[in-house]
Amino acid sequence: MKSKRILLFAALLALTVLAQVVSVGAEAAEKLPDPMLYLAFDEGEGHLVSDASGNLPEEEIAYRFLKPIYTEVMEPSWREGVSGSSLLFDGNSVCITYPREALSFSGEGLTVSVWIAPRVFEWDDPHGVENGTAHLTAIAGQASADGTKGFLLGYQRFGRLGFQVGTGSEKLTLWADEERLTRNAWNHVAAVFDGRAGMMALYLNGAEAARMNIPAGSAIAPTAVEGLLIGKNEYGEKIAAGQYQMFAGLMDELKIYPSALSGPDIAALADRETADIPWERIALPDILSGDVYRPQYHAAPNQHWMNEPHAPLYYNGMYHLFFQCNSVGPYWRNICWGHWVSEDTVHWRQIADAIVPTENTVVPDGVWSGCAAMDVNGTPLLFFTAGNDSFRDAGLISNQNIGVAWPKDLSDPELTEWVIMDHLALAQQPGQGRPGEFRDPSVWREEDGWYMLICSGSAENAGGTALLYRTERLERKADGTLDMDWQYIGPLWEMPDQSMTYGTSWELPILLKLENESGTKERYAFFFSPAPASIADNKVYYFLGDFDRTAGTFTPDKAFGGLPRILDYGKNVFTGPSVLRDPVTGRLCVFSIMQDQRSGPEQGAAGWAHTAGLTRNLFLNEAGDDVCICPDPRLYALLDQELLSLRDATLEEANAALADIHGDLLYIRAVVDPGDAQSFSFLCKTGKRKSETAFTYSVPDARIAGATRNRGKDAPVLGGDGILPLKDGKLEMEIFIDRSLVEGFFNRNKALSIRAYDNPEAQQMEWTADGSLKIIEMQVFSVSPI
Repeated sequence: MKSKRILLFAALLALTVLAQVVSVGAEAAEKLPDPMLYLAFDEGEGHLVSDASGNLPEEEIAYRFLKPIYTEVMEPSWREGVSGSSLLFDGNSVCITYPREALSFSGEGLTVSVWIAPRVFEWDDPHGVENGTAHLTAIAGQASADGTKGFLLGYQRFGRLGFQVGTGSEKLTLWADEERLTRNAWNHVAAVFDGRAGMMALYLNGAEAARMNIPAGSAIAPTAVEGLLIGKNEYGEKIAAGQYQMFAGLMDELKIYPSALSGPDIAALADRETADIPWERIALPDILSGDVYRPQYHAAPNQHWMNEPHAPLYYNGMYHLFFQCNSVGPYWRNICWGHWVSEDTVHWRQIADAIVPTENTVVPDGVWSGCAAMDVNGTPLLFFTAGNDSFRDAGLISNQNIGVAWPKDLSDPELTEWVIMDHLALAQQPGQGRPGEFRDPSVWREEDGWYMLICSGSAENAGGTALLYRTERLERKADGTLDMDWQYIGPLWEMPDQSMTYGTSWELPILLKLENESGTKERYAFFFSPAPASIADNKVYYFLGDFDRTAGTFTPDKAFGGLPRILDYGKNVFTGPSVLRDPVTGRLCVFSIMQDQRSGPEQGAAGWAHTAGLTRNLFLNEAGDDVCICPDPRLYALLDQELLSLRDATLEEANAALADIHGDLLYIRAVVDPGDAQSFSFLCKTGKRKSETAFTYSVPDARIAGATRNRGKDAPVLGGDGILPLKDGKLEMEIFIDRSLVEGFFNRNKALSIRAYDNPEAQQMEWTADGSLKIIEMQVFSVSPI
């Protein structure tokens, strides 16, 4: 009986103590001073934020689409927060500014408390912190240009927190050396300045991450003109498309106090349960369907910048296509591998990024072009260019080397997560190409093993080349290792007396076997893209020839005369190809980027740059002496309503039928008999102000040409032309119009792609000719967006 009373008394005592602890914790939280500014971000909609402290009036959120140029007015995106809603910052245009007259920071105490979920970490100089040249991606700040006044809270590479305070005579900077922010997850961040005690501190998720002593009695010096910026570094690096060092991700519960809070105070502010953030809840929304120039049935990231699609693969009923992207802004930087999935290579859907630059891996500074391959057991592998700007510290001769990744879960139908191998698959060695030029791996399998081509420059002259490697083994082992042994063979081929038209390096090299449709001819084709684009003609060039596996050399056909041919006659629109031998259809599919050809300011105003091309098929012509390119047949699933169907019509009859048809998402197919016409044209995207995009065929020259007047403010007037024989005396053409992008295919042989801007109302079509012309067949369809 006595023991039961003792146990009961102990239990009551424990409950009393617990109640007191809870009471003390609650009392501590209740005793926090009032903040100078409290943005709860609970509006959930609109373009204004309210200061819940009651000190300041509503303030407008800066956002490019509040005053758009190319699309309708839209408001910023709001998402679920740690409490109520949160605001999504796009990394390039969203920020909030309070003028200095409304709010100015000075004195011996300051605390900033905020919840953030970064979507991506920006690139910065790997040695920036030690050299004093690091740039902070801003969370909040009011600082002078030299940092000697005001404060700035933010983070640098890989989410390394930084806190700067200016005392008037110097800039004090505190870095968190060990702890890092987590991408795509909620992090509580706090920065404390206590001049009276002589201390600065950073906290991450309630725990102290960094502390430094400063002279006692230090005080924040007020800025002269700068306001308080949230999500933007006032003096970040500026470029034509916007600026760097702007926050990208979700922000919630921002509180700024005019005093130094204690560690327990910070822990109380951070004491909230948070759940994982699915990619869909932090990703930028796909809001550009209203853009008058943005293609709608071509794959593109939801917003911002992309480069070449690459590494197509098919696995367990799903197609995958990856692409270089910058999810911070519409400019080249912060390169990750975006990821699309599709069931038909036509309707692509963006999912979470597959590979991102990651600290303490082989790829800290950029994930550039690459390819997909299957190991001996059919396991997908991604070979990619691993950017490392600290390569000399690692004993490497190039910042470009080859990494490899594999799916974390092969049962995941979308292969969402990828594991980066902890060492390079291949590093450039002395004597292997030009040092510093070592990228864009292309892997394929032959009977005697796997081969890899890599972009480089010649070690003997100023021209480009592709380096060849081979391994007999390629197998992902059960113990998590990858069994391979790449051996250098040598340059695949080098062009004698090469003109700079073909560049100083050959990017995205591809060697593959092509067949004609009857299966009677077979040749190797070698594709490459001359670089850099500043001096080279950055189209996609190719040779046909023979590949000697024993010697590891390619010999172009004599019919090519030592000069390559062009795969798409357009002027630098269709570039950066990658290929997939489709196991479902047996066809050889080619994917590409379609360059937008606009200036940085235009891309910045639009919020996007570039798109993918439509899926195309490659094959040999029946003679086996040239490469043919045509639309993949699955694209016809995009066709919606038939707007016109004609047979055996004159030019006048066809134009009369076309007079009432217009649109900017169209498919046109026509078969033309030139009759006695020496030249004829199909004009599309015509209208007022002399707008016109035309495909013109010259019968005597057997030549197709494309041109456009529909150019943007800074877009060049570009078209292109090339040889195209008639087929049985006729020209068959297929034209895909997708707003600013026009892809033309002719006689299932050649292609010519054009970017056309300026007048979005130019949506008419017309035929012209200098003689009789017969339209044997013509169909026009509207096309559905994807």
